[in-house]
Amino acid sequence: MDWDRAKNYTIILFVFLNLFLFICNIWFDKRYVIDDGNIDSIKSILSKKNIELTADIPRDYKPMVQINFNDCVYDTINLQKVFFAKNEDVKRISDFEKQVLTSENEKITIFNYAVEFEKQDLSFDGTFNRENLLNISNSYVEKLSEFYDGLELYSINFINGECTIEYVQKYRNEDIFNNYVKFKFKNTGSMNVKFKYFPVKNMYGEAVNICSADEALFIFAQNVEKTDKKITITGVKRGYYFGDSEKGGNVVSVPHYRIETAESENPFFVNAYDGGIYK
Repeated sequence: MDWDRAKNYTIILFVFLNLFLFICNIWFDKRYVIDDGNIDSIKSILSKKNIELTADIPRDYKPMVQINFNDCVYDTINLQKVFFAKNEDVKRISDFEKQVLTSENEKITIFNYAVEFEKQDLSFDGTFNRENLLNISNSYVEKLSEFYDGLELYSINFINGECTIEYVQKYRNEDIFNNYVKFKFKNTGSMNVKFKYFPVKNMYGEAVNICSADEALFIFAQNVEKTDKKITITGVKRGYYFGDSEKGGNVVSVPHYRIETAESENPFFVNAYDGGIYK
């Protein structure tokens, strides 16, 4: 047997096989991509509903798996290290629903599924601007990240003397919308922080087809309350989310589209599996 010739045939076979797989991957990717025509169509549909889309939308919608979470547990000592200064005189009050830690001008409230922090004597170094507020929020998130992984800057918005800065967990390049820390600053010198975090256990199950972003926007348009006022969509992102009714010892999250509007502080969520919409 001519081994050199057989080896050459094998190499050629592998080259053609890799080329075939490469072409298949390109076809697969294009199969799950929204084209410009679809975007123009959904903008037209939204316009008829007096809804304006000002944000970019995710173009791809390849099948996605589910994510499993552990129940959230907040360590009182760690949170005190994050939000209070060292050697600060802290008073504690506990009941069945929450724990409260207070100092002279600060308060941490620890609920079963969320943490809130209030500070009333905040200094903005004389300027209420993006740079100063990000420095403040980043300093807290840096401390939180010692205990809670993956928090990244998600958005920053200024409205009527208030600034909201939100960080969302990134896990394997996916946004986890239930895991976040949100800062609300007022130019009068106060800060309110809301924090939620469910530790990721794993991704599991087979990848399932999801709806595209334009389909999610269509669902949003069909479910939004009818009004003469214009609605402006300022953000459309895809990630993982679960509602309050799904919380428990074994939390399961499926892909959702997060739709933000200028008219509402709370985003809308469209289930990318079944098209259900939540707020």
